[in-house]
Amino acid sequence: ILRVARNADAIFISDYGLPVAIVNLILRKPTLLKNVGDFAWEFSTRHDWIPRGRTIDEFQIAPHSPRVNFLRAVQRWYTAAAATVVAPSRYSASLVAGWGIDSNCVRVIYNALDPMPNLSSRDHARRDLNINFPLVLTVARLVPWKNVDKVIRAMMRVREKFSDARLFIIGDGPEYANLQSLISNLQLGDAVTLLGAQPHHVVQRYLRAADVFVLFSTYEGLPHTVLEAMQAETPVIVSDAGGNLEVVENGISGWVVNKNDEAGLAAAIAEVIAHPESAAARAKAASSSLDRFSWNHLVNDYDRALQELIA
Repeated sequence: ILRVARNADAIFISDYGLPVAIVNLILRKPTLLKNVGDFAWEFSTRHDWIPRGRTIDEFQIAPHSPRVNFLRAVQRWYTAAAATVVAPSRYSASLVAGWGIDSNCVRVIYNALDPMPNLSSRDHARRDLNINFPLVLTVARLVPWKNVDKVIRAMMRVREKFSDARLFIIGDGPEYANLQSLISNLQLGDAVTLLGAQPHHVVQRYLRAADVFVLFSTYEGLPHTVLEAMQAETPVIVSDAGGNLEVVENGISGWVVNKNDEAGLAAAIAEVIAHPESAAARAKAASSSLDRFSWNHLVNDYDRALQELIA
């Protein structure tokens, strides 16, 4: 960084700012940091430094051990060292402001969504994937805060009304083995299928084929998989966590349920399956609300931020 940044007008940092902040003690270059979450919370969660299941919002106000407090102080220092901090949602921006960062230095620039190529009909996608049953889909990194285990348990309630409904889970991560054990212990058989990580074009086919897409996490900066599901005109159900509320409007472009309410999630899934026409209307409204996540907006906003930074 020291070598390549000597002659730069400014430095753009993607997510992790400590190395640049150290080097910049010498270089003194104007910097823009894109901060997408809370590194201290994620690191502490992965290494079991905090109680399992503690949400990112709880983490902000809970008492911590000295090593967690040190990690938070380091994060606060390198974030404050940036002249401009970009967050991908208003929620993410509020986290940064909560660390004591000057809110005048923080701006929101939404992530961009690539166009979905060759969008086939839902019937064609279902035939192609041999799906002839109500399909609930979730796509997520398999980490504790994605609450995939709760989606699995909610499916038990859904199956009481729709015995042929199935849940497909796309993604990989440290919770994979735990989820396998849960599916086995609940004796769900083929009602729930872990598909593991899949190529992006395969994910898009499943998004198009699904009857409903679910993201039931306790934390989201900006849920990109939800945007893709909306683009595929698939009805979406999300938890009332973080940036989900900036993407999905309950009753208009999808369903928003309490992040701790498994029964409410099951009821929403059953409603989508039982009323496909009204669900399709919400999905259509959702697909028409995505212009704010265009590359044109993102590029213009970043160009403006960088020009102001250099000036």
